[in-house]
Amino acid sequence: MDKSHAQAQETRKRNTQARRERHERERAELEATINALRQIRQNPKATPGEKLEAIKLLIKLEGGVYGQY
Repeated sequence: MDKSHAQAQETRKRNTQARRERHERERAELEATINALRQIRQNPKATPGEKLEAIKLLIKLEGGVYGQY
């Protein structure tokens, strides 16, 4: 194997690892956002407008089927 081929393999390996880390970070952020919106939705002190916005965003983020009808 020549030097450029070895470098390309190493670059692909690093890129794959970076994609995995980014995907995990984005998944964790999405989960945290969804949990925060659920808390707003269930908070008795939240205004109806806040609850409505939280529900709208939850439907959008969770890929809800509610908007399809």
